[in-house]
Amino acid sequence: MSELTYDVTYQETRNRRTVAFRVILAIPHLVVSTVWGYFAEILAVVQWFIIVFTGRRNEAIWNLQQAYLAYYGRVMGYISLLFDEYPAFGTDSGTVPVRSEISFEESANRLTNGLRFLWIIPAAVIAIFVSIAAVVVLIISWFAILVTGTHPRGMWDFLLKALRFSLQLQAYSLLMTDTYPKYGEGAVSAYPAPAPTPTSFVPPPAPS
Repeated sequence: MSELTYDVTYQETRNRRTVAFRVILAIPHLVVSTVWGYFAEILAVVQWFIIVFTGRRNEAIWNLQQAYLAYYGRVMGYISLLFDEYPAFGTDSGTVPVRSEISFEESANRLTNGLRFLWIIPAAVIAIFVSIAAVVVLIISWFAILVTGTHPRGMWDFLLKALRFSLQLQAYSLLMTDTYPKYGEGAVSAYPAPAPTPTSFVPPPAPS
């Protein structure tokens, strides 16, 4: 089954000025993503009927939803202080250090899609607690960046995992995938930490 992956390049040093006014700077994107999100939800209703009656997803609908989800991931990554580059509007990924991928699968499980509003409840409950914790960490991160100019890696990692889980939950709720969202599981970072620089090997002295 297809699984959404979402990864961001970590940068320790951050732009204090744009972080300080991040919420204000993100307002235009919040408006666009909200309107686009309503449209994606309407498409999900249409997709629901298609899946229940045919057992298959409509690829055109799926592509429209995927475009929204990719854009929403960039916007929320910016708001979550995962990077400083300002996202482009629409489908253009711009210069943000984000990789978001999900593969289309035509075949769909009629039962889990037909009862998706019930199946999603456990993950939605977990998402509530994760979101509350993410808001707390986000506020602490905001102050940490303003004071030190850096984003502590542990906080950044948690915010990335929380957003990745939220996006996987969205993909599941929009009927884009049958893969159940699980916090902290699944996606492997597309931006692994750089390998340590190898040091030259000095052989031990030969025994006398």
